[in-house]
Amino acid sequence: MKSFWKTYLALALLVGMGAYWYFVDKNNKGTAEKENAKEKVFTVEKEKVKELGVAKPEGDAVRLVKEGSDWKLTSPSAAPADATQVDSILSTIATAEINRVVTEQPESLATFGLDKPRLTVSVLADGEKEPQTLELGNKTPDENNLYAKSPTKARVFTVPYFLETSIDKKPFELRDRSVLHVKRDAIKSLEITGPEGAMTLSRKDKDNWVISSPVKTLAGRWSVDGLLGNLENLQMDSIAAEEAKDLKPYGLDKPTRVVVLGLQDGGAKRLEIGAKVKDAEKFYAREAARSMVAEIPQALPTDLGKGMSELRAKRLLDVAAYEVTGIDLQVDGQKRTLERSSTKEGELVDDYKWKKTAPEKKDLETNTVQDVLFQIGGVEVTEFIDKPAALSSYGLDAPVLKVTLSQKDKSPIWFEIAKKDGAVYARREGDEAVLKLDAKGNDVIEAFRKL
Repeated sequence: MKSFWKTYLALALLVGMGAYWYFVDKNNKGTAEKENAKEKVFTVEKEKVKELGVAKPEGDAVRLVKEGSDWKLTSPSAAPADATQVDSILSTIATAEINRVVTEQPESLATFGLDKPRLTVSVLADGEKEPQTLELGNKTPDENNLYAKSPTKARVFTVPYFLETSIDKKPFELRDRSVLHVKRDAIKSLEITGPEGAMTLSRKDKDNWVISSPVKTLAGRWSVDGLLGNLENLQMDSIAAEEAKDLKPYGLDKPTRVVVLGLQDGGAKRLEIGAKVKDAEKFYAREAARSMVAEIPQALPTDLGKGMSELRAKRLLDVAAYEVTGIDLQVDGQKRTLERSSTKEGELVDDYKWKKTAPEKKDLETNTVQDVLFQIGGVEVTEFIDKPAALSSYGLDAPVLKVTLSQKDKSPIWFEIAKKDGAVYARREGDEAVLKLDAKGNDVIEAFRKL
């Protein structure tokens, strides 16, 4: 033991020195962090801001006021504000820091462009009587920062240049540019009129729609969803007139196209689309309840111009395999019933199992059944026969295949397929037309025969 006492002593000294330097270094870092911590430009939490103003020597001053949970633009004109834009500005204001103090007592504010500030920002927080104000002057020589000051203090400091670009927005950029102010899930019907004629669509369930006129036919799930998205997200590119007294110059006295949105709450919104804007890929439009005329991108009018053919369900059925819980089918005159069961694997994953319950009981390969369901969505309609002759003309008086699909939280849907003179025809629920199918219709028949 005596031979190792020096080693133990050395180890003890090393541990002690390590602990000492750890705590000294930690304390030094803490002190350095405090010394290097930058002062905030505004001492305000963005959630508590209730008014925001931005003024320049030239141009209209902008003033935003919070009313409840919404922001309103009150100057230079009254209009709802874009919540996303306002939130972005408030985030910039709440996190803005002073880079460095240039001088506590400037001899001349003109040296820094602060005798006539290029931008003045004022922020009033809830519970405060006076706003916090920031004045911005010239760029620093490196052009990365701006000279700035508070009007209540003499000192001049610098702030990042992006502070100005983040805050200095044109009034139009700050206003809510949504034309219809509607969510797609709130829409339950659509009435569309235009040069191509008129058509009416109604929501069948959460995801599926039907066209009820001029012919009763299924609407394409994804086609309608795209249209609803365009209506929900429709924004004006610019304002042609805040208060249009005469609609004729915009072609809105006799709109070219009209879309009436029936809403779940019983209300309605009417979108009117008029003439094309001269020398621009835009159209004049307005929501009929407002006197404002806006200019909108041509994408929506172009899509509407494609008419009913764009919105029809061009596949045999748009069905999600994971939503199907049961299958009743008759193929070549033989009836079969399939049912799906599920067990939880973990908290989120369902393990699906398929089995035949009639005419005999038999476990089925799950992937085989799922693949057949996927095949249904791959069958294309090559022709819509909207005024069909007798069903025997298409072999549909004695179809080769009849299928009814039960769905989770939805009504069952059915289709049937027949063959006649080398062609494949079909009918489906909610459709008055007879459908002529592509060659994949034969594949679906064969796939169901194997179940």
